[in-house]
Amino acid sequence: MKNINIYPIVSSLHDSEYIISQRNKLLEELTSLTGYSFKITSIDDLYKGDFALILVESGGSENYFLQVEDKLKEPFVFLTYMHNNSLAASLEILAYLKRHHKKGEILHGQPSLISKRIIELMEKK
Repeated sequence: MKNINIYPIVSSLHDSEYIISQRNKLLEELTSLTGYSFKITSIDDLYKGDFALILVESGGSENYFLQVEDKLKEPFVFLTYMHNNSLAASLEILAYLKRHHKKGEILHGQPSLISKRIIELMEKK
């Protein structure tokens, strides 16, 4: 089974119970659709699996991303939710990366579409 490591970034202003429930729901769906194992990891272990994703869990995560950016590698692949302004935060981060000539991609939408893109990215590795 392929292992995908995920490093979550979140604003401290959000309800952690709700965020964790949304995270678990999304990861269960992606596991079911891909057959891959999705594991939340520390930033130090993020790149020790077969693939790495940055899970933007809420709006306001942009500042946290800037604090850890130097520990992350290009291309940055962001996974987002349909809730908590996750997409908005990801778009702000991606705009920042583009201004600094860095590569990134946002995976957003229905889990079936996200899972197809994850499979494509895994096949390119």
